[in-house]
Amino acid sequence: MDAHDIKLMDRLLKVAEGAFDGHLSILKFTTNWRVSLETPSNRDDIDAMAVGSTFKEAALTLLNRIQLADPIHSKETPIPD
Repeated sequence: MDAHDIKLMDRLLKVAEGAFDGHLSILKFTTNWRVSLETPSNRDDIDAMAVGSTFKEAALTLLNRIQLADPIHSKETPIPD
C-alpha cells in the first residue's frame, strides 16, 4: 500500500465507524478488489460491492457512491486526492 491507499483506508474507516456501525469489508480476488460498508453474506452481496482492478479504484468507487447518495454530509470529510 502506498500513502494514497493509506489515506483512502483512513477515510473508509471514518465513514464505517461514523455511519455504518464500523462495518467495512475489503476483498481481494485474483482479478479485482471489492469494498463495502456492509458484511457480505452471499454471492449477491459480493457482486453488489464496489469493484476495481486496484484497492484505490474500488475504494474511490465506494466513496463516490456515498457522495452521490448523500452529497451534503459527504462534503464534511472530503475524499483524499
